[in-house]
Amino acid sequence: MATTDDIARRVKEADSSRSAKRTKAALLVGELAHERTAVLQRLTEIDQQIGDVIIDNNDVIAIDELAAFTETPSTDLEQIVSARKPNRGRRKRRTAVPSMTAPDAADSIAPQETDTP
Repeated sequence: MATTDDIARRVKEADSSRSAKRTKAALLVGELAHERTAVLQRLTEIDQQIGDVIIDNNDVIAIDELAAFTETPSTDLEQIVSARKPNRGRRKRRTAVPSMTAPDAADSIAPQETDTP
């Protein structure tokens, strides 16, 4: 009959093999997930660039023409254009001009009435 020490050792050996496999699987999935995130981010950037070029040049070349020249389905190009984020121009700084309609802090406090005999 196995002693309690033998049983504990056997369980530990069985668990260590399983634990090593679990660790290996978790590390590989984590690494691949990070790589996938990076690839998706790069794909988003490329789609944004394609959409920008299409929009910036839509006065000289249509999506159908681009599709024919590049052998890229026009549905793909249209999807890229519709999904892209619009470019935001730089915001101009507003000059500090006091507003004539905004009350001053001192004017907004109403004087309290006092009873004077």
